[in-house]
Amino acid sequence: METLIVTRIVHAEPNVVWPLLADVTLVADWHPSVQTVDLLSPSPTGLGAARRCNFYDGTSVREVVTELSEGKSVTVELSEFSLPMKHFEAQVSLSPAGGGTTQVTFEMRYEVKFGILGKAMNFLMVRGQMSKLLNTVLAGLDHHAATGDRIGQDFAPRKAA
Repeated sequence: METLIVTRIVHAEPNVVWPLLADVTLVADWHPSVQTVDLLSPSPTGLGAARRCNFYDGTSVREVVTELSEGKSVTVELSEFSLPMKHFEAQVSLSPAGGGTTQVTFEMRYEVKFGILGKAMNFLMVRGQMSKLLNTVLAGLDHHAATGDRIGQDFAPRKAA
């Protein structure tokens, strides 16, 4: 299992950041690659909350909340994606950082397909691309949490729903 961890200081209090993570339908407000979200569960919050993230490039992923520590962390399991992964999950954790800021840690755990070839692809390409993506996603979260602006494709402003 591979692990990738990215941390960023978000310029908003934890009580502002947490609701953006806890409600699975809000990701399109701050993730610069997510065009729309389909709610797949009765509730948008809590264990078992599920969504389909539809990306601007035409792909999508199904995500289900599998672990939750209220106000502190949420773990989602990803499935139905086009990436070369056998297993893929993400955990986002929050901690107060002082001065009205929050430290947000994004941890991805995944297992690549294709044996040794997959491991080589991970080393040469996948890991770097995912690290860049996670940093971009956290930048979107920071911007939205600090300003309330909805993030569109490549950080273009998104019009109100």
